Amino acid sequence: MSAPTKQFHRLSIGQNMPDTRAQHARAARAGRDPPDESGRGDDGDDSSLAESSSEEDENEEEGEEGDDDQDADDSDDEDSDDESTNASTIRTRSGITYDLTHLDSESEAKALVGLTGQFDVVNCRAVRSGYDFQLLDRPRVHVGRDSLSCTCSTFQSRPGEACQHIFWLLDQLHGCFLAKPPPTEVVLARDGRARVLPPIEGLLDGQLEAVADRLDWQYLRAEGDGRGAGMTRAEKVRDILSAFSPVTLPEDFRGDLAETTTQTRTAEQCVVQGDFEATMFRLGVHDDGVFSSLCKAMPAGACAAIYFDKVQEQSRRLLADFDRYCATGERPADAAASPGGGAVEVREVVAQLGRSVTHIRANIAARAPHGSEGAAKALVSILEAVAARNKDPLDGNRWGRVSFHGEDEDQRNVFYLLIGAADPDTDPDSGFFVLDALEALPPADLRQFAEKLRDILRRIEVNRAPKPYLLRLGALVRAAEAAGAGGQKRPAAGNNGGNSKRSR
Repeated sequence: MSAPTKQFHRLSIGQNMPDTRAQHARAARAGRDPPDESGRGDDGDDSSLAESSSEEDENEEEGEEGDDDQDADDSDDEDSDDESTNASTIRTRSGITYDLTHLDSESEAKALVGLTGQFDVVNCRAVRSGYDFQLLDRPRVHVGRDSLSCTCSTFQSRPGEACQHIFWLLDQLHGCFLAKPPPTEVVLARDGRARVLPPIEGLLDGQLEAVADRLDWQYLRAEGDGRGAGMTRAEKVRDILSAFSPVTLPEDFRGDLAETTTQTRTAEQCVVQGDFEATMFRLGVHDDGVFSSLCKAMPAGACAAIYFDKVQEQSRRLLADFDRYCATGERPADAAASPGGGAVEVREVVAQLGRSVTHIRANIAARAPHGSEGAAKALVSILEAVAARNKDPLDGNRWGRVSFHGEDEDQRNVFYLLIGAADPDTDPDSGFFVLDALEALPPADLRQFAEKLRDILRRIEVNRAPKPYLLRLGALVRAAEAAGAGGQKRPAAGNNGGNSKRSR
């Protein structure tokens, strides 16, 4: 049976009730309000009412019967929908029919919620590690090369298993790439992937902007994609407002707020009742006077310094939380306020450090010429901390833990995962952790860190870092030292003395 409130969805305060359901239905089809007690429509035209009154009287009974039939049809449709959601297969709006029989009861429930529900994507962007999709109700879904993740509590409680947001998003994306739905049911796995469909990260390669345009999602400039430095006005306002928070970065600040200058708003239209931050964000984007005042209160140089200090502090706290967990089993007391949302598993820590370095690199270009010294300090600090962790983090722990998930010593070694195992010559995707970002800075900005970088080089030589990594870092050290002596030239990486003997 249809919900009782369905019949009243067109009513509002001050509007008169229609005399009959037939009149209400005819008014809705005509795109006007039902007649009021005086028998007048919206335009108050008595003649038009007189012309139609006879026809209405003749058809009223037939209309009421039709409405009753329609209610019965609605009831049948709803009963049919209820039956389909309880079945082992489900057909979505994308036209794909999914087979849920391989899911456990909890994953099946999340799949049903996602595949039959509707979420709004505030914005999407390509990042170095994949693609980010910011949803309206705060969660952010990340599509990586080998993994899918979401910041919602449902996913965080059972990482590795898709939440309703992941099931929904993958269906939306696959629907964009399929010329026609598969002829048979598509089996879903617990991680949200469909076994017979191509990996979505491969389909999205170079196509995210076209997908966003088709689905009417806001597409944000990709991090470090080279399409011009600087920030949009909305990004600048977000940066300024987040600068007043001691821990929140612009990337994590109110992802539900999205505005563009293409849609104009008056000052009155910028007001969001009960939400001061949202109101100030809109005013900053649309009101030149407010934007100018915000920029004076928090200049670009100050925002840059605050940003890189925050990233450095977040990385320090992340590793401190990880060390404490490995030694004692103690998790962060306030997981929501801790970096990475309280992540303490080694794979989560490594991923978060990689994201931090990626954010720094993107912001070096976006904030130029401000903040380069702070960026260098943050990068060197992260590199130094990772270089000092060439060890088994569980060695000598006080809670008797032998491994996290049956991995070996190397698989929980932060240094090995970020530097020791990376070989860009054989695996271009591995990159040069931190070094790629440091090379984006002028050698003069690295001058004050030259001695510390040389100490790091000596340490990772002992730790047997890959030769290409040693060559690259050696070139950076010499460039920084040359800048200190008045030179600005960066030596070629091939000239590094990386073949020198390592101490045993």
